[in-house]
Amino acid sequence: MKVLPIFALLLFLFAVNSCSEREKNETEEQFFAASEEDLTLEDSIQILNEKLKDSPQDMELLLAMGNLCKEALNFRCALDAGAKAYKLDSTNLEARKLYAWTLINKPKAPLSDIERAKRHYRYVLSLKPNSPSAMVELANTHSLTGDFKTAIKLINDALKIDDQYRDAYVLKGSIYKTIENYDLALSSYQTAVQLDPDYFIGHLNIGWLLSDMGKHDLALEYYENAHELKSENLNAIYGAAKSYQDLEKYDKALQGYRDLLKVDSTFYISYFNQAYIKQHHQHQLDSAVHFYNELLSINPDYVQGWYQLGKTYYEQGRQSDAARAYSKALKIDENYTPAKEAAQELKENL
Repeated sequence: MKVLPIFALLLFLFAVNSCSEREKNETEEQFFAASEEDLTLEDSIQILNEKLKDSPQDMELLLAMGNLCKEALNFRCALDAGAKAYKLDSTNLEARKLYAWTLINKPKAPLSDIERAKRHYRYVLSLKPNSPSAMVELANTHSLTGDFKTAIKLINDALKIDDQYRDAYVLKGSIYKTIENYDLALSSYQTAVQLDPDYFIGHLNIGWLLSDMGKHDLALEYYENAHELKSENLNAIYGAAKSYQDLEKYDKALQGYRDLLKVDSTFYISYFNQAYIKQHHQHQLDSAVHFYNELLSINPDYVQGWYQLGKTYYEQGRQSDAARAYSKALKIDENYTPAKEAAQELKENL
């Protein structure tokens, strides 16, 4: 089974839902959470790095380094290895593919780099016309420029050659998700996981998609599958905890957030979500204040934290503390409407 990890996948973790649709939209966040389990990859990268100091032009070492860095989503490392391998031997197709991958996966890749990568993949296909991986990677360059029709055609061409090629279904699912055809996206992601039941990110992809679709009970199953595959991965733990929260199973959600903090005590959204549950659902305002302050001790620029802390103080009748919290929020973002409105309401009621 071919399971070469070729895509940079965005890992989405969503902060707690607010009481109103407006607040819900303003409290959603994106995170990529790296776990302690990833240290094994980093250790392997370090070992290869030491070997490359002695043999800096060893093509096999450079390609191994680049592919490990891809797996670890360490784009700078992958770019360094890929560029060196390609410069060393531009006729090596694996080096060319690695270099092309790094061009489109570096942060905010410009259109010029995407077009360069496209040319590299076309060159590979001119020599290996029946390469499913090259077809799918070329499809990815088209998807990045919004040419989904060409991307889907290339993916389908790849599947005609190898209908078991997992990453073809992954990219197809990502495209369908982008165009908000969630049913086809789900079908594609599920096919990828059926082909490779141990595909950790695949389970997360399905969990996140089902969360977007509001199917939190089904999402929970996939987060738990991911957790079984990597027991200390922050994304899996968070996804399960957030699903419990969305299902209004607050005690289990709180336990999940505590478990997450055992893995990474600086994951401040866990404090925010605990505080939010205590404030809005369990009406334990002292506990909510405690968790908001824990959050803000880690990330003092988290505007939603100051705003919700102010609301909690207001519910406790602590108007001066509420005013201070709203003021902190507006110093961070003077255009943050919820804090502006809350501060105005507080001023009118004094």
